Amino acid sequence: MRILVAACLLLLINISFGQELHLEEIPFAFYSKARQRFVIIEGDRVFQSKGVGDVWQESTLKLPVGVDSHFLRGRYFPMNTTKSDYFVLDGSGLVWEWRGDSLIRIDHSFEHKNQFAACPFVYHDTLFLTGGYGFFQSKNITTYFDSRAGSWFLKRTKGPIPPDRFVSYYFQGRDEVLFWGGLVRNSLGDDTLKTLWSLNMQTGLWADRGSVNPEIGLPYLRGAYYNSGEENWVHMGGRLLQFFPDSNKVQEYYSDRFYQVRGWIPHEESIMILEWRHDQSGVYALLLNKGEYLGIPCKTYSLIASPRISNFWNVFLPIGLYIFLFFYLIFYFLILKRRPVLIQKSQDHEVRISWTEIELNILEKFWKSPEGIEVSELNDLFNYGDPNFDTLKKRRELKLKELRTKLAHNTGIEESKIFIDERLSSDRRVKKLILTSQIKRENLGIPSI
Repeated sequence: MRILVAACLLLLINISFGQELHLEEIPFAFYSKARQRFVIIEGDRVFQSKGVGDVWQESTLKLPVGVDSHFLRGRYFPMNTTKSDYFVLDGSGLVWEWRGDSLIRIDHSFEHKNQFAACPFVYHDTLFLTGGYGFFQSKNITTYFDSRAGSWFLKRTKGPIPPDRFVSYYFQGRDEVLFWGGLVRNSLGDDTLKTLWSLNMQTGLWADRGSVNPEIGLPYLRGAYYNSGEENWVHMGGRLLQFFPDSNKVQEYYSDRFYQVRGWIPHEESIMILEWRHDQSGVYALLLNKGEYLGIPCKTYSLIASPRISNFWNVFLPIGLYIFLFFYLIFYFLILKRRPVLIQKSQDHEVRISWTEIELNILEKFWKSPEGIEVSELNDLFNYGDPNFDTLKKRRELKLKELRTKLAHNTGIEESKIFIDERLSSDRRVKKLILTSQIKRENLGIPSI
């Protein structure tokens, strides 16, 4: 019986400690979608596990000639698709595929040295790099690896041109990737960026999104950041932040034990943690239930502080129209609606109006004949320069139109009511004009001729 109890205890201990690995230094650590296992690669040793409750399975990785484990760990970073696992050279160019127990080079390229510290992500099982620096200058390009051609190509994008950047944060949604902060490098040195941009992978459209919510306290330069394609996590001391770009949300978790985290690899409900312990050397790899380890979120933030659209026609034009409408209404109600009152006030104060000689003569004819005058009686006022009939008629009509407008403006009477048109009963072909009785000589301040 005692032997049975001891065997059970030993089995529990082996299961408990079978998921905790002690490593000399921080290794490659990722979740392989192709193998459906958590993976740790330290030197040429490979450890794989399906998750919580499954012990680590150890194997050996056959490194290619001329590539030792230190060179691989220092110059390459892993990228994972549902088809396979890859190791991409920092700066772009060389790509190795992990097949079986070996690394096989699959590119027909060269060492680009063009996108160091870029943002690597996977979209529809294709490897992408955005930004980076090389040849003394930062970039804003997006490149992708065509596995059939074995080479890197430039992705065509459109919209406003984003700033060059490297070491920036990036948060991946379903079809959109957000890029926050980073450095821009040119011949004058480095400068920190403080902008948030998005790239729609379906349309290739860039958009300026403003900035990340300052309440989050996210640095401008990429620090401890863990992107798995499924989840976006940032580790800052005792804080773990999960970013949800599609829903514009960030959840924060806080615990003192987070200070020990040196690696964070999530997959569904499991989590692989690389943990540093101050009283021991190296790091420890653990497989835990994500919900039990995190607890509940202590805060929830909106991701974007003040979303803005850089398109002039969508933003500034409507604002300009609203401002114009606002001032027009003020002008209308304060000026136009009060115009008759203001004019009356001017008349009360005997403000003299300037009239031309022809206008005074026309008005004198109307006041002498309040029953109206034939329009032909005005022809002698325009019969200068020996005009023909059409010219004479045009001069007369233009002056009557000007006079009508001037009288309406200075009296507040509608233009259509200044003159009354009639036809002579004896000859309907003859036009007769009557000046409205509301317009009087004394009201306009015009003395008798």
